[in-house]
Amino acid sequence: MHHHFYKRILRYGIYLVLLTTLQSYAQDRCGIIEVTEKLRNRNILRESDTHFEDWMSVRKRIAEARTQATGTYRIPVVVHVIHRGEAVGTTTNISDAQIASQISVLNQDFNRLNTDASNTPVEFQSVAGSLDIEFVLAEQTPDGLPTNGIVRVDGTKNQWSANDDETLKAQSYWPAEDYLNIWVTDLTSTLLGYAQFPVSDIPGLEDAEDNRLTDGIVVDYTVFGSRDAGSFNLNSSFNKGRTATHEIGHFFGLRHIWGDDNGACGGNNDYVSDTPDQGDNSSGCPSNPQTSCSVHTMFQNYMDYTNDACMNLFTQEQVDRMITVLDNSPRRASLMDSPGLNPIYANDLGIVSILTPGPSECEGPFSPVIRVKNLGTNNVTNARIQLVINNTVAETRTVTFPSPLAITDTADVTFGSIPVIDPGTYAIEFNIQLVNGVADDGTQNNKSTVTTIVPSRITLPFSESFESIPSSWQVTNPDIATTWNVKAATKESQSNTSSFINFFQYNEAEGQTDLLTTPVFDLSPATSPYLYFDVAYANRASLADGLKVYVLASCESDVAKGTQVYFKSGSTLATTSARTSAFAPAGEDDWRREIVDLSAFIGQSRIQLAFVAINDNGNNLYVDNITVVSEVYENVAVTRLVSPSPVVCDGNVTPSVLIKNAGDVSVTSLSIQYTTNGGSPQELALDEDFFLLPGEDTTITLNQMLLEEGENTLSFEVKNPNGVRDVDESDNTLIVTRIVNTASDGIPLREMFEDDAYKSSWSTVNSGVGSSWQEITTNYNNSLYFTSVEDSVVQDEAWLVSPVLDFSAVDAASVFFDLSYGSAGDTNKSAFGDRFKVLATTDCGSTYSLVLLDGAGETGNEPSASVPSSADDWNRLFVNLNALAGYDQVRLAFVFQNGSGGSIYLDNIEFFTSDDPSPLQVNEPFVIYGTDLESPSDFLVTFNLEQRQDVMYALVDMTGRTIVTENLPDVLNQTYQVNADRVSSGIYIMRVRIGDKFYSERVYIGH
Repeated sequence: MHHHFYKRILRYGIYLVLLTTLQSYAQDRCGIIEVTEKLRNRNILRESDTHFEDWMSVRKRIAEARTQATGTYRIPVVVHVIHRGEAVGTTTNISDAQIASQISVLNQDFNRLNTDASNTPVEFQSVAGSLDIEFVLAEQTPDGLPTNGIVRVDGTKNQWSANDDETLKAQSYWPAEDYLNIWVTDLTSTLLGYAQFPVSDIPGLEDAEDNRLTDGIVVDYTVFGSRDAGSFNLNSSFNKGRTATHEIGHFFGLRHIWGDDNGACGGNNDYVSDTPDQGDNSSGCPSNPQTSCSVHTMFQNYMDYTNDACMNLFTQEQVDRMITVLDNSPRRASLMDSPGLNPIYANDLGIVSILTPGPSECEGPFSPVIRVKNLGTNNVTNARIQLVINNTVAETRTVTFPSPLAITDTADVTFGSIPVIDPGTYAIEFNIQLVNGVADDGTQNNKSTVTTIVPSRITLPFSESFESIPSSWQVTNPDIATTWNVKAATKESQSNTSSFINFFQYNEAEGQTDLLTTPVFDLSPATSPYLYFDVAYANRASLADGLKVYVLASCESDVAKGTQVYFKSGSTLATTSARTSAFAPAGEDDWRREIVDLSAFIGQSRIQLAFVAINDNGNNLYVDNITVVSEVYENVAVTRLVSPSPVVCDGNVTPSVLIKNAGDVSVTSLSIQYTTNGGSPQELALDEDFFLLPGEDTTITLNQMLLEEGENTLSFEVKNPNGVRDVDESDNTLIVTRIVNTASDGIPLREMFEDDAYKSSWSTVNSGVGSSWQEITTNYNNSLYFTSVEDSVVQDEAWLVSPVLDFSAVDAASVFFDLSYGSAGDTNKSAFGDRFKVLATTDCGSTYSLVLLDGAGETGNEPSASVPSSADDWNRLFVNLNALAGYDQVRLAFVFQNGSGGSIYLDNIEFFTSDDPSPLQVNEPFVIYGTDLESPSDFLVTFNLEQRQDVMYALVDMTGRTIVTENLPDVLNQTYQVNADRVSSGIYIMRVRIGDKFYSERVYIGH
């Protein structure tokens, strides 16, 4: 929004005596540059001066290329008098006559009918210009009611500043596309007035909503009107109405005659060549001639700052510039078609809008609908309206309105259904012929036309490689200029053709758009629709051309009503390095494949895609191989977590997952997103050198992650195979539990799961996504079990993992445990896939590479009932652990792999420091027994303690003398040999201390 501020000098008619003082005021008389920059900084004004001037240049070239339009420009004016509550004709509430005098001044000044035109110096008379224009006080309100074009409002403030702009104009406003809004009020300080510049129609640069609501000019009440037409209370220096002339000059695109260039010479900064170069503004009413920049100044120009009496001309090029704006600029060109210009007739029914069809319509059937409005004073009861398609009358309809239409009432008129018609372009016209049975008085609004395109249809899947632009595709450009075409382009070392737009030599202003629109296609049966296309682009310096893709529904032609699904520009659009020469792709590396998911539009049967190229006068853009498919066949699965293992000591892990291509096409790219305990996700993208054939799997190593002590939830999701959505997303996510457990222990060791103490050192976890070992009551009190009834995930593994065990001090070791397995009543256990394994690690759990036992479920006895209830239901298993002797970071994992067979039970795990598969069964704390007949002097002691304890024994003769003694640390279930070969035959006492308990037993030693 460009605002020009015209500041008041001598507001109350007090003449300044000193010229130097007058000049100091004049230099601060207009703040257009400063205020415009403030608006830009506030993001209110988004268009730069350069953008507007580029737009002007293009429109002037177009205007010069065609025949000059004839006829008078008629401008409907509404004057909003924002007063302080005074009576009409008093101070700020100026009279109708004063307003009329100002309208008269405008018509005289712009048409060069002003009585002081003869005052134009001879040297400037040859360039003086006349604009064939008429300013008319509006005859209709926006609601279609009669008006004199004047609105009076008691304002909410007594005085208004430029900072109050939006609030002031909100006091009273008529649509700026139909009316020239002039606000007259009491402006503060030295402001005489200000205006809003016109703007170009470059999409994205105009803030249409804000600008529309503030478009017009503002003039102080003391300089509005002319003293020549009456004794109005006007400022003596500005009493001929030239403030409004000046501001409307801005409104039509004129700049200050000196170009607001801070006193510089040698330029054409008002963009008009027939105004002399001028270093700064003029003021007062100087004598002629005046010199600036070595030439005579045109201080008589309405766009300078002299007093009203000294102003008397616009130049011919200023007029040309205003014509360009009047013909093309938004909210300027539309003024000539304003209903505000039309008088109120008796019988006047007008077509307000065509509701159906629009600029684009599907092949039908459809029923045309128009909206009509009673713009006359008589009620309308009936009308005859004709529908014409391609110059052929399709229907003449006489409509009787259910209720008579009073003035400003509207009604919708529906014509008969038009059957399915062939794709093509149709000129559709509606014409009101009779109103209330007689000819319509207001013929200017009786006819309305629309050019409707019926697009072609295409079936899915389709692919377009652009040997030419197909006739079924639509190319749209608001101007006849460079647009989408076909050009040779190298790809994969071979030359083919591509759709192309030459932004390098584009002759339109920045922001100009060109549309390439597909035929209509049907996504109602689609399951996984995608758009693919190849793009090649190199930007030039900081210039950033762009490409958008919109989805249009129901043959809509307006992309603003579509859904944007793709947008890249400048460096994000570029597929190769920037260059200053015209870009042409030289091979595969200059192209990029783009993939757009269209699943949001599944179920819609009338879809089009619009490729919108956005000019920044940068470099050439190529789009090729546009393909739309209704379904994709990519299907990848994350099958299991390879690493880390279920229970580890170190939380710094490098995860790896097994990925399987379960689809029908090769996969050349995908991404894996993974998190720990719901934290921030990490992502690994695989594209270069990645290739996975259908049916193959591969292990992918990810970046390091940190696990916490205890349980951790790890989540892995594989996404976007080949850049598209996976057809089966049910197997794309894996969520597993991994445990960091640093608890340690030694052997011998016994675990019977009788209380919760084991949970602090032993770990239970599922290697995948199912359940794990659970507690259950059996004949052994508390046991662990796992059942496929509660875990339906086949191949899931329930892990029971020991603490870290120290085997460094033993030469032999073994483990025993009780196992019971029930196969849901089926005696053929081998028919199921259940497996029980004992695995071992010597690196604290990083890898469980040692398989110590691997067997089917029958390794355990079948329980006689649903749950083991007697010793006969269990099988005692032995596993030799000698391979682990000497290692200090040992773990054992008891693993049951679910094969949907039945239930397994586990209890009484006992580690020995021997490899005897049949150790003596001891029910007492200890037993003493001989070795053999050949060495009767030696005997053995086997312990069976509830927990590890230090033990001391002493062999004492009958006199009380100690013969043999030894301290035994960490005794649990070991067997020790007592050497008595040096003692005499006889009876001795074996004294044993276990903890704080003492035991004695007689022993006979013979030789």
